[in-house]
Amino acid sequence: MSEFQLNDITYKIGKLSVFDQWHLSRKVAPIIPTLIPVFMTLQKSSGENPLSGDLAGMAELITPFAEGIANMDNESSEFILSTCLGAVQRKQGDSWAPIWSNRGAVCMFDDIDLGSMIQMCFRVIKESLGPFFKGMLTGQSTPQA
Repeated sequence: MSEFQLNDITYKIGKLSVFDQWHLSRKVAPIIPTLIPVFMTLQKSSGENPLSGDLAGMAELITPFAEGIANMDNESSEFILSTCLGAVQRKQGDSWAPIWSNRGAVCMFDDIDLGSMIQMCFRVIKESLGPFFKGMLTGQSTPQA
């Protein structure tokens, strides 16, 4: 589990189950080529809001990803958002509260906007599937037993 700050609020990402990771990888596979530049930007950034600042650069970076999302069917996009946001919790005093209700398919906090949700989804995908996709991209194979 990793913690991060977004808009001066602390969040943490929980571990997805193996089946959630599997299904998530299947749903995001068509847009992975468009996510790689975004992941690289997030990895290089130490700032709180790495996708802001250079609007022209951000637009160039996000355009292929936005087109990939636009072409995605509703079921896949809702699965990705629900699965990713279901793994995120928000610090509330000394405890943690889920930010997403899978039962109601609704965000539990009114101050979390779509931009923040997308950034959280990027982080969950990167943390949960990053090692898997990195291995695929670098040609590393799983050790034989």
